[in-house]
Amino acid sequence: MSIITWLIMGLITLSLIFIFSALGFVVQVILTTKKLKALPRKPPRKKKKKQRWSQLCKSLNSKRKRGIYFVSCFFALGFLSGGVGAYSLYYQSINLSAEDEKAIVRSYFLVRDFQSELEKAANQSETEEASQQNIRYLATSLSAYTSNKASTINTTDGQSTLNRYYASLAQLGMNATRESGNFYGNPTLVDEFTTDISKVITYETAAFDYFRINQTALEDEGTPNDD
Repeated sequence: MSIITWLIMGLITLSLIFIFSALGFVVQVILTTKKLKALPRKPPRKKKKKQRWSQLCKSLNSKRKRGIYFVSCFFALGFLSGGVGAYSLYYQSINLSAEDEKAIVRSYFLVRDFQSELEKAANQSETEEASQQNIRYLATSLSAYTSNKASTINTTDGQSTLNRYYASLAQLGMNATRESGNFYGNPTLVDEFTTDISKVITYETAAFDYFRINQTALEDEGTPNDD
């Protein structure tokens, strides 16, 4: 799990501890109040008993005030940490995980590099080894997205959007792997794959819109290094 996930779990756990502690002090305040009510309203006439009654009243009132103070503090801390944890969980659910972000950025450039290689291949009558290697590499890299699944921390809609995109990338890559040597001088086949790429970009656009990814900033960064 990521550091953010651990932080969210810690905040929620802390919130529960604070709330249960506050409930414990609520019980203490109730019991102390009952003891106060059980005492005689008027002090006894005898000096010793009156002194003991006065000390007990003072002690119980002090204990009750401390209890109310701690109830207020622990409830406030509990709701504060719970609120921060809940917001962090919500924020994470509508944003990409680190793994998904890396996968999407890489796929963005893979798709466009693959499209560029196909355009070159369509205008070449003979197979060029370097170009064919590039297409095979790109096709294999795309087909590897079959193992990608959206983080379960995302919302249901977010997961569906990402998984459809990943599935389209994988399908494009697997189809391209089978045809990797047939693109050269074959504009008809290239056109078919260009149509498939357009479908992939449609799913990509949906994912970018949902997760508010800035495509312009992504293009400015340039092609990422492959690990």
